[in-house]
Amino acid sequence: MTKRLYLFLFSLYFTCQVIHSVQGSCQIPLVVRGSWFSWENGRNTLTEINAETMTDRGKCVDMVEEYHVNYTFVFQNEACYHCVKLIVRTVNVLEKLEAYCVNLPVDIEPNVENVCKGLRPDQQLITLFSENHVPVNCRSSLEGVWQFTYQNRFRFTGECNHPDAQIRSCQTAGTQFLITNQKFNITYKQCVGMKNTFEGVVEYSCLGDWFVDKNHFFAVANTKESRKDEKYRCFLKNRDDDLFIGVSITAECNTLKTVEKSPERLRVTPVKAEVVEPGCRLPEDMSGLWINTANIDADIFINETHIIETWYPDEGRYRRTIYVCRESRDTRVMMARLTVDGCQKDYVCFDFVPRHHNIIRYRRGVAVIKDNFHTVCSWVQFPNKEAWKYDLLLAKNPVPVRCPVAGKYMFTQKGDVLFETRILGGVTKSPRPNIYCKQNISDFSVCDTDQKEIAIDETYCLSVDHLGRPVDIYSLPDYKMQCIGFWKENLKSYLITYDELDPFSKYRCWVYQRADLNKVLMSQAIGPFCDLKQDVTSSNYTEGAAVALELQEYERERDQCPMYFDDGTNPWVVTENYIKIFHYGNGSRKISFLNPSLFLIIGIVYISLIET
Repeated sequence: MTKRLYLFLFSLYFTCQVIHSVQGSCQIPLVVRGSWFSWENGRNTLTEINAETMTDRGKCVDMVEEYHVNYTFVFQNEACYHCVKLIVRTVNVLEKLEAYCVNLPVDIEPNVENVCKGLRPDQQLITLFSENHVPVNCRSSLEGVWQFTYQNRFRFTGECNHPDAQIRSCQTAGTQFLITNQKFNITYKQCVGMKNTFEGVVEYSCLGDWFVDKNHFFAVANTKESRKDEKYRCFLKNRDDDLFIGVSITAECNTLKTVEKSPERLRVTPVKAEVVEPGCRLPEDMSGLWINTANIDADIFINETHIIETWYPDEGRYRRTIYVCRESRDTRVMMARLTVDGCQKDYVCFDFVPRHHNIIRYRRGVAVIKDNFHTVCSWVQFPNKEAWKYDLLLAKNPVPVRCPVAGKYMFTQKGDVLFETRILGGVTKSPRPNIYCKQNISDFSVCDTDQKEIAIDETYCLSVDHLGRPVDIYSLPDYKMQCIGFWKENLKSYLITYDELDPFSKYRCWVYQRADLNKVLMSQAIGPFCDLKQDVTSSNYTEGAAVALELQEYERERDQCPMYFDDGTNPWVVTENYIKIFHYGNGSRKISFLNPSLFLIIGIVYISLIET
């Protein structure tokens, strides 16, 4: 009897759980509940969603959830079933897809599969804005200060460009909303001679942002507007070109297909949020144009007080950061950092190595908000790694220097990107004669008078005629690169070369080392800087290398190509390969000091003797 009672109670409990789960299978999630405003069919629409029902749609009978952001519901309104798909964009914004109401036979179950057959993914999305929106930080949507021009296809023709038209989205300490960057202002200015251009300040509260492929949408609410259809707006940016912004003129996002075809379009230009006065001067030899190899070859402009860095994430976009010299001691310089497309001002310490050749070596500390040299430039602010090396600034218009490795070498190579035979400048003007070559080698030469240019010939004919002259007089090098700087760091010798014709990177970094009296090892990097793991034997991408060379001196080209090597221990020493003329004996030195009139007398006497 007791066992039967236990069995009955267990069955009753299980049945109650099943009934409860069936009844609770269509509990509308909290994220979509609330009061929502939308613009549908040319009129204002207010939608209330609670745990079980939706305005004008009835009671929820089935639901399918995808990724916690896509919800497909079946609502029953009398004998009619509605299919509604809600896409959660932010906590304040939903987008809705809806199918026509359908009637089902009695034997057909009213689930998503049967009711939502008429729902198409290419339907027009309807945007729902929360009437009780939660403040959201604007940084992911819009941050910075911009001057802008604007055009509105439905109000005026042309583009209104006023220097005082400005977008400002910044954190402001001491204010209730701006301290967390929950609002931003757009200051419109009227343009002279253009009717219907607008003048005034509009304050928007951010409702959140989302991405659809490369399109970046964000929704806003006008804080000073009471009319609901004028309160909500959508903005559109594109990842490939975020210097243009599309704006809707109604409370819907479906009118924004592309930035170019938006009802209102803004063309924005980043401007500095504030001006910082310089307090120190940079070394004079740093002034000029540079590239920063530590930031995708960013363009650097340096004068005596400022460093302006412009880098390009992709085609059509740029980012600019301005550094202002505030205080300097020994090799460290504290600089105020102003990001043009941002608002925050912070301070960064640079540790510069004095310039040598066409190279400035530096390392940068972490950014802090305190304007104090002892804090900003404390050695603990620099990344404390077991192994590190300086970053490089390379001159944009380099001047060649004497190469640290000179002479004439044959070489063997191995790696991912080998040197190949090619013709510089394209096809030759006339066919070259086919000359029999007894021995072909790969040639690495630094034989010009100044020893400033490396010539690499992957296939070089070594044969000579009976007089010892080269047979292949038409042979030209496959690669020509100029040496623009070298130094020694972490017991490794580094060289930077410049090749105008290099399709990947004009600048190349090399690691080099003398292995024997007439043997040199070299490894070329993939780009303009050498990886920390790269050494003279590195030959593949895992160590940042493209090719490794083993050089062996084989001839001095009739004693006109002397061997030279400098490991870069002291790169500040100026070394030039001058042609020296030696004067032998004391007679030549005495003759140089003789009076010129004496030569005239000797000449007259000589002529008279000939005539007699």
